[in-house]
Amino acid sequence: MDRERMKELAEEQFMKRQEATTITAGEDNIIFINERSYRLVEDYREAYNQKKMAARFSDFLEKYDFLVGDIAADQLRLRGFYKDGTAGIARSNQISALQDYLYEEVNFGAPYFVLENLEPHDVPEAEEEPNTAHRKRRRQRRSTGNGGTNPNGGHHKPKPKTAALAETTKPAPGKGKAKHVKERANTVETKGRKKRRRFQIRERQTTTEKG
Repeated sequence: MDRERMKELAEEQFMKRQEATTITAGEDNIIFINERSYRLVEDYREAYNQKKMAARFSDFLEKYDFLVGDIAADQLRLRGFYKDGTAGIARSNQISALQDYLYEEVNFGAPYFVLENLEPHDVPEAEEEPNTAHRKRRRQRRSTGNGGTNPNGGHHKPKPKTAALAETTKPAPGKGKAKHVKERANTVETKGRKKRRRFQIRERQTTTEKG
């Protein structure tokens, strides 16, 4: 696929997203996105653009108390934050961590804006960020892999192989070394096979020459 075709597909997707999202402006910096109200609390370097916002907005963002958008290479990136003190939410995902996020994740001096969601609500799992379900499945596959936990709990442990070694004859004690070592029958049992594999071990006879 050539670059021109890829550009055309990106523009088509951009237009479809714009058509799926309805944004209207109200008074006192109030913005209505899909008939839900937001307040523009900060607009650094006039970063907020209605067309770009319409093309990037998704329903899963409605669960956040704040939306932060920054511009890089003329592209809008959105990140959601919860209000401070929200139970079960890490500090990095609360709005008090905004300055850290701008310093660490946003290009220096890049335009950005902050929208306060005046009507946050729970979003069904099916409407969450598309990559979220994929990441969950990937973590589950890792956890059930080698050395991980199985679906019923616990860890996978390799089953040790056991070998039974039976000696049929032993040298008689107190009579010194035997000139010949009798054959020893050895049996190794392997799991999953009905037949036993047998092999023999013979030791070479050593003789000493008299001087």
